[in-house]
Amino acid sequence: MTTALVRYRPAEAGSYFHRRGLLLRLRRELSALEREYARDVEKVRQFERRYRPAVGERYDELERLRERIDRAWAALSQSSNGSASGWSGSVDASAESGPGRAPPREEARELFLELARRIHPDLASDATERRRRHEVMAEATLAYRDGDARRLQWLIEHWQAESDPILGFGLSSLAAKTNRQIAWTRYRIRETQYSLGQLHASPIARLMEEHEQARTEGRNLILEIRQQIQQELEDAYRDLERVRQAIGDLEPERRAEVEEELGVGAA
Repeated sequence: MTTALVRYRPAEAGSYFHRRGLLLRLRRELSALEREYARDVEKVRQFERRYRPAVGERYDELERLRERIDRAWAALSQSSNGSASGWSGSVDASAESGPGRAPPREEARELFLELARRIHPDLASDATERRRRHEVMAEATLAYRDGDARRLQWLIEHWQAESDPILGFGLSSLAAKTNRQIAWTRYRIRETQYSLGQLHASPIARLMEEHEQARTEGRNLILEIRQQIQQELEDAYRDLERVRQAIGDLEPERRAEVEEELGVGAA
């Protein structure tokens, strides 16, 4: 996650009742944003449920087929130099370190563990504090999942700035507590706005928008995409047949090795 984060600053001075009014307005803004985000997520999910059976599965098949063909041509090229098996090993190594399998960055892990030690809910003095610690921990977990060290550092700084106890029971202590709630609510507003932007910029959301625009023009974009992918699938299978023919022209020993590694020799 790359949203711009700022260092924690206490809320500006003002009367307690003014601060409470501001907090209520910010909370209403946050609630509206959260409802908007939940609504848009559901719209995208509903579209994806319609889109994937019609198009997504064929597209996935096309991508797998293209990858298979590219690997086969590369293996054939290497086989002419007598090093097909070496090429295959490099592919396996890259697959093991692909984006879906990379461990979280060490920096993010260290920051997450430090924050978890500081804000563990068991350290809370009351139910309100426990709830707040759970909220921060949820934010930290999301940042750790994304490998976002910068966001985790912001959360640590935010927590450090709020760690001093607020003493007393008068208006000044109530105002200080309200300022902390204002700072946290502003943070949640920024994060929700960023999540909305990320959602709307996602490929499936952009496709949904294009589909809605096409409908206003009397077109069925999903059907058009399906027909296009079907044509590309037919072209890819022709390419695969050419790969098989090229493998058949290899010497028997080399042909058997390439077929075993890539699984493209069988009809």
